[in-house]
Amino acid sequence: MPFGQLAGGSWLTLKINASRAAFFCVLFVCFFLSPVFGWMQEKQKGEEKAGEDEKNQLLVLPIVYYTPETKIAGGVGGIYYLRSLKDRQKGHTSTLFMDVIYTQKKQVLAELTPDLYLNKGKLHMVGYLAFKDYAEKFYGFGSRTTEEMEEQFSYRSFELKCSVRKRIGSLFYVGIQYDFGYTEITEAEPGGLLDSGSILGSEKGIQSGLGINVVQDSRDNIFFPTGGALLQASAMVFGPALASDYDFRRVTLDFRQYFTVFSHHVLAFQQSLDATSGNVPFQLLPKLGGPSIMRGYYQGRFRDKKAIFLQMEYRVPLIWRLAAVGFVGYGGVADRLSSFKLDKLKISGGLGIRFRVNRKSGTNVRLDFGFAEGNLGVYAMINEAF
Repeated sequence: MPFGQLAGGSWLTLKINASRAAFFCVLFVCFFLSPVFGWMQEKQKGEEKAGEDEKNQLLVLPIVYYTPETKIAGGVGGIYYLRSLKDRQKGHTSTLFMDVIYTQKKQVLAELTPDLYLNKGKLHMVGYLAFKDYAEKFYGFGSRTTEEMEEQFSYRSFELKCSVRKRIGSLFYVGIQYDFGYTEITEAEPGGLLDSGSILGSEKGIQSGLGINVVQDSRDNIFFPTGGALLQASAMVFGPALASDYDFRRVTLDFRQYFTVFSHHVLAFQQSLDATSGNVPFQLLPKLGGPSIMRGYYQGRFRDKKAIFLQMEYRVPLIWRLAAVGFVGYGGVADRLSSFKLDKLKISGGLGIRFRVNRKSGTNVRLDFGFAEGNLGVYAMINEAF
């Protein structure tokens, strides 16, 4: 169904979803975030008076958000800004982020993400450590899957990613990357494809890969860029030599650019290619949907060996710490690059609001409403989508 054209049944479903979303959004703002914003504002005032520009800062706050994949989710999180680190890269503060989340769907997520600039910014170290006890949906492969093909499944996973990059020139980094993951399906829908064991990845397995990555980052702020660009490219090899149960290759290319237009208005673009080959477990296949990629589609609604997408966002300041955004996304999945057809790509779009919780770093809380093929996705989260 073309974007923006809704049949009677789809419109009724959308109205029901919109009513639920509005209820959760009001609950989110009035009962959970208001006291947090007040606390953070007072803390910020104290810091500004003390002149904390070169001092480390720890923000610990309750986390409450809503996405179609999790429903209401809550927990605790913290960001530690290492501003006193003398080796930091200009405009890019070293940070440590961690959170522990429990969702309405009884999902558990624990994450730790260090992002460190060392040796006067000549070295950049990035890591990601996560444990998940999660439930998701599987729709099969390709761009022609339907809602009727939906299968529920649950899994446990452990994930580790680490990258060490050396600066070449002023903004260019080249480094090595290692990815490790262990995934075990704990429950699958009886009679479904995952339950049959015919899908690669439906049995427990280890993914272990090594590769190179290249990053060029000229953004003026990593949390809320108003200018500059970010280019990230990587090539990874997974195989038995690295103790992996799966033998495949992955190449990713992600380019983002930011422009300031008018008075503090920001126009942001993201273009991405994610291409795999070989025996790829379904969990690691390139996919579309979720809170960051083509909002409005369920995360993993479409997946295959190749994925491409382009998305744009226009960000407009309003009053005080509030801002508004409009966004649109265009992309698709296929088994081969030659199979992509412009008239077969998916489209999504929507509107959102922002609240600046930390003026110094530019950290925002966002509330987005994404529309795609008659579906409404509501996302209330920390930081920008891209």
